[in-house]
Amino acid sequence: MKKNNIVNKLPKKNNANNGLKAKNDAVFYTVGRIRFNSWATPILKARDIIINEKELVHIEKRHSTEINSAGMNAFDFVLFIVNNFNEIRKGSGESILLIVKRDNISNMAAIELVNIVEDGKECYKIKTASMINNEKLKSKKLLCANVR
Repeated sequence: MKKNNIVNKLPKKNNANNGLKAKNDAVFYTVGRIRFNSWATPILKARDIIINEKELVHIEKRHSTEINSAGMNAFDFVLFIVNNFNEIRKGSGESILLIVKRDNISNMAAIELVNIVEDGKECYKIKTASMINNEKLKSKKLLCANVR
């Protein structure tokens, strides 16, 4: 069985990032962190946010049309959400949705996180990322928002 590794480098352009088969599902990329004393800490503990190539390939294959129309690839889309989310909602099962919500826009960007233990430390793993419309968003329970 392969040991998983968390790395802080970007994926190679010739594999996960362009929708081809994942070359190494045992490598996780650190794409962000929930920080101590942020507006999100009442809901989320301070932890790294990671993704592996399998999820990047899934995002690229399933959601590339909508992501590419925003001028991004899968990895850039994930980074955009991690760095700009302003709402947290309940996802399916035990998952959490990080959402970039903008007023008067019908489609919002969202990533779905699950809590895991990787290399002996707790972190949030991204299951998927996509656009989410207002109607679907209304069905998800609001847990916290960054109101400015």
